[in-house]
Amino acid sequence: MVFILFSGITSSFAVFFIDGQLNYSATGDFEAVSGGALGFGFDLTDNINFLLKAGMETNTENKGDLDELKYELDRITGGIEFVPKIETLDQYRLYWRSSINLGAAMFESEMPEVDDSDEGDMGFHVSFWTGMQFNFTQYIAPFFDVGYHKTFFTMADSNLSISGWQLALGVRF
Repeated sequence: MVFILFSGITSSFAVFFIDGQLNYSATGDFEAVSGGALGFGFDLTDNINFLLKAGMETNTENKGDLDELKYELDRITGGIEFVPKIETLDQYRLYWRSSINLGAAMFESEMPEVDDSDEGDMGFHVSFWTGMQFNFTQYIAPFFDVGYHKTFFTMADSNLSISGWQLALGVRF
């Protein structure tokens, strides 16, 4: 249904793309997490894209010890990406891009050696990315993005603060 709605407002010659990326994100209360994300998008106009992205990042502290702590940050977002036309960069097939994404995130932590140590919360997620993309070919474009993310958790008794900078290295097909 959503696809039909968005395809109706775009040109019949819309360009679709897939992003694959490796992420490294600060979490605020915990050590940084790393993982990956997959995205799907299409052109709304010549310089504005619509994106859907899902990612998972994890970390393990004190691996192998009795106080081992595992945690995971899962995110699913939708957003708008702006790619302005800059003639100086265009001649080198470089493109500056920025996006804002809204969605949901879930953060879970557990200590495998401790019973009932599982904790988790879900909330509203917002992130901002900006970076450079190099159009290597018509179909392959590596990119590097930096940004900031923040999750607003929904449980009233949650004291989690998951936010901070983020880095991504990926390829757009």
